Amino acid sequence: MIYLALGDSITHGYEASSDDRRYVDVLTQKLAGVQRTHAYVHAKPGWTSGQLLRSLDRIPLCILCEAELVSLMIGGNDLLKELPWFLDDPDEGVQRLERSFRPRVEEILRTAVRNPAAKVIVCTVYNPFPKAELAQRAIAGINGILADIARERGAWLAPVHERYGGQEDRLVHRFKRGELQDFRLHNNPIHPNDAGHERIAEVIFQTWRRAVRSSSGPTGKRKTQTRTGSAHRARLSRDRSV
Repeated sequence: MIYLALGDSITHGYEASSDDRRYVDVLTQKLAGVQRTHAYVHAKPGWTSGQLLRSLDRIPLCILCEAELVSLMIGGNDLLKELPWFLDDPDEGVQRLERSFRPRVEEILRTAVRNPAAKVIVCTVYNPFPKAELAQRAIAGINGILADIARERGAWLAPVHERYGGQEDRLVHRFKRGELQDFRLHNNPIHPNDAGHERIAEVIFQTWRRAVRSSSGPTGKRKTQTRTGSAHRARLSRDRSV
C-alpha cells in the first residue's frame, strides 16, 4: 500500500526526537502489521493550506494515482494568520477561514486524491493553548470546517483534537501553562513531542481501521460509508459556539 501524508511541520516530524518517532513513521509501522506499506511524505514546516496546495505538482503522478491511503493534517499556520480577527469577532474569524481555508483544503483533496478507491483521512487540529478562550474558539472554528469538508468530500475525520484534550501537558513539546502568553517566536510550545506523535499515529490508524471495516461487508461488497457520525458533528457544532 502507498500512503501519502500531506501536511505542515507536524507531518514533517518537527520536534520528534528522530525520524522514526514522527507520526508518519509510527503509523507506517502500525499499517505494516496489517499490510506492506510505503509512505510518501509531502510536508514542510510553516506551510499553510495555500502553500501546500501550490506544491502538489511536485508529487509524482504515480504516487497520486496509486496511493491507497491519503492523510491531510493542515491548518495550524492558517489559524495563526487569522487569529487576530478572532480577538475582535470570533464569527468574523470563522467567516474568514470559510472564505480562504475551506476552498483551499477542498482543492487539495480534489487535486491529491486520484485513486477513487483511496481511504482519505482529514485530521482535526489540536489546541496547544487549551486554557486560552480565544484559542478554544479558533480551534473549534477550524475543526468545524474540517469536519464539514470531510463529510462533503466523503472522507474520514480523525479527531486528533479529542484525543489531545486534557493531555496537552504530556503531548505538546515544551508545554508550559497552556495560555497564549506562552507563545514564542522560537521554541514555541505547539508541536507534538514523541508521545504526541504516537497519539496522532494511533488516531489515524484507528480511523483507517474503521474505514477498512466499513468499506466491505461479509461478502466483500462495498457498503455505504458513514464517515462522520452525527454525534461527532453535533459536538463540533457545540464547540464552535463556545
